[in-house]
Amino acid sequence: MHLPTRHKSIFIIAIACILLFSSCRTEDEFTTDTGISLRFSTDTVMFDTVFSQVGESRPLSITKQLWVVNTNEKGVRVNIRLKGTGLGVYKLNVDGVPAAAMSGKEIRGNDSIVIFVQAYLNQQNQQLPFIVADQLLFETNGNTQDVDLVAWGQDAHYLTDSVLAPGNLFWNSDRPFIIYNSILVPQGSTLTINEGTRIHSHIKSTIYVQGTLIVNGSKDKPVVFEGDRLDPDYKDNTGQWVGIRLLPRSINNSINYAIIKNGQLGIEVDSVPINSAPNLSLQNSIIQNMSSAGLVGYSASIVAINNVIGNCGQFTFYGALGGDYKLYHNTLAAYNVGFNRQNPQLVLDNSPFKNETGKIVASFPLNFTFINNIIYGSQEEEIILNFVADGVQTFDTRLFSNNIMRTKLTDFPAGNILNTDPLFENVNQYKFKPKQNSPARGKGIFINISKDIEGNNRSNSAPTPGAYE
Repeated sequence: MHLPTRHKSIFIIAIACILLFSSCRTEDEFTTDTGISLRFSTDTVMFDTVFSQVGESRPLSITKQLWVVNTNEKGVRVNIRLKGTGLGVYKLNVDGVPAAAMSGKEIRGNDSIVIFVQAYLNQQNQQLPFIVADQLLFETNGNTQDVDLVAWGQDAHYLTDSVLAPGNLFWNSDRPFIIYNSILVPQGSTLTINEGTRIHSHIKSTIYVQGTLIVNGSKDKPVVFEGDRLDPDYKDNTGQWVGIRLLPRSINNSINYAIIKNGQLGIEVDSVPINSAPNLSLQNSIIQNMSSAGLVGYSASIVAINNVIGNCGQFTFYGALGGDYKLYHNTLAAYNVGFNRQNPQLVLDNSPFKNETGKIVASFPLNFTFINNIIYGSQEEEIILNFVADGVQTFDTRLFSNNIMRTKLTDFPAGNILNTDPLFENVNQYKFKPKQNSPARGKGIFINISKDIEGNNRSNSAPTPGAYE
């Protein structure tokens, strides 16, 4: 067909206009704005299902979908990649293309793409961490966003954002318990953890107790609370998890033969008990290597016997807002191994709780009994006794007797030994047992505690202060 010249010109102009308008559609324009961000269908892709064997390959997870949405009017070009910490576990398919990384992936304006994620791992592989985590990174015009990838790496009991079932619960040592994003023992429930059980908490995870926690470890099979990283580089790393928090109205908590380590705050006991029993009875246990504090009470009632609380970043024991604290035969030791601690390790304080205007909301008496303890460390002053005027004043139930202490305070009864090094075996290795030639040996008084933390018989006439006879 032959068009007249005039018609040809009109046709060419029309085609050019169509192409021009088509090329200028908003969704085909790509922004270079560095403030652009994407929206994701979830911030964590979690594989908490049972893995199944597929042929002779490694166990294959179900396939999870991650939607990536561009809510902007203009298109974006995105670089997508795995951060690379997942030990080769995660496999990606980006909009139908298998790839561990993709550069310049185009997402048109007000459009989305889908990424399919699978995990390949063997839960029997003891070389894997309990929780195998990686990140999927998205870089858009220099702005980086991430989505967490999380899978269970070993055979264990896994708990994620869990409120435990009501009633009497029992954890045994058949498999470790792995906590991701904290758990709660609800009010009215009792969690009993039996000897030899291991509890591993992921970073930022806390064990919250509204009900009751009973830990029944033994000398040979203690219950262990620690982080979920088992590689040697994390053996003594602090802050790997948060700690155990006994909430207000939690009652009758008892911990015997536990090792609580490598967290932020070992045990926090909150508020006045609601019955006649202490909030917490702690015996024959070790709390060590906490980035903040070992044992903290807020107006609480705590009885502690034969425990070692050592190497904490700020405090081994802190009794705040008053409280009732009875400590017998404990070793509180802090030598700045891995820390730059500036505070005395033992603080007892009757300051009241005040609101933002300075008005007293609540105040409680501060009562304490410290007998046969060792409180020693690298600071010249390891004890603060703070009795403020606007706090509740009580002086008849405060007792220090036959303790070995490093302090500049002098108002202690006879029988306490001040500023005499107890000669621990090796403070750099957290061995806080006094040597045979320790000046602490035989300087205590018998208070009907017949065994030490190791099960050794104590002298019934002149026992050794601290957790070890």
